[in-house]
Amino acid sequence: MKKVIVTGANGFVGTALLNEITKEGVEVIAVIRNGEENVAQIENLPGVRLVYCELSEITRLPQIVEDRDIEACIHLAWEGSSGDVRADYKVQLRNVRYSLDLINAIAGMKVKRFTGAGTLAEKDVLNYHPTAGAVPNAVSIYGIAKMTMHFMTKAECTRLGVEHIWCYLSNTYGIGNRTENFVNFASRLMLTGKRAAFTSCEQMYDLVYITDTVRAIYCAASRGKKNTAYYLGSTKPERLKEFVKIIRDTVDPDIKLYFGELPFNGISLKEEDFDCGKLVEDTGYKPQVSFEDGICMTVEWLKQELSDQA
Repeated sequence: MKKVIVTGANGFVGTALLNEITKEGVEVIAVIRNGEENVAQIENLPGVRLVYCELSEITRLPQIVEDRDIEACIHLAWEGSSGDVRADYKVQLRNVRYSLDLINAIAGMKVKRFTGAGTLAEKDVLNYHPTAGAVPNAVSIYGIAKMTMHFMTKAECTRLGVEHIWCYLSNTYGIGNRTENFVNFASRLMLTGKRAAFTSCEQMYDLVYITDTVRAIYCAASRGKKNTAYYLGSTKPERLKEFVKIIRDTVDPDIKLYFGELPFNGISLKEEDFDCGKLVEDTGYKPQVSFEDGICMTVEWLKQELSDQA
């Protein structure tokens, strides 16, 4: 894979991905929403060319980018992937339409492979929503939209003769992630001395350091089998309780943990849902950062973030 389009290239995952693949000598056409976006971390990377195009105007991409030797497109851009906007169906449905528009655009540019960024929340939806009596969270609309994008982009790619790869991203954490993901939530709770109250945390979970996530995306995009979906994991899923204990031991081993104080509304995925053996077998992917090492780096970064905010 020598030349690729990456949307959402200046986001948390996108920035890390560009840092990873440019080391491999890959030339990147980085699609950025507009000139007001922060591109400081990617604009000087070797082989990166910035182009500006709102997702709502992504059908213009063939006119903006005249190259016709681009091999693949990695689609990371998504409006409303965190916070309450995940429950906004209008925003989430727009994302699906923009993704389909993108596929039509790259097909016109003779791009032969599309890799979409999905989420483990899709599996939550499929396992929980069909259950009689299930009471979905409003933010599950995000997972439903991603699942819709998954299946519709696969159908559209097939119609247009574009190879389709899908990546189920797991819970990705690490330096630079400023969302309220679980690692940040739990770490900040303990770092600020608040009561460490959680659900029972008996559900299976997986946590993947950012550099491993983007390495997995690159493996899937470059060596994955066409029309295949891959789960991008750590290869070491565990009950959430065990991850919480490691976070506690990293912050302060004397912190008391209160499991079971908060209600859990959802379903625990099975261990096989976290199996990334297919990715390992097809692409040679091998994670390199243990959770113990990853959480040490992340906690130190969060300490500095909290200090700067004080």
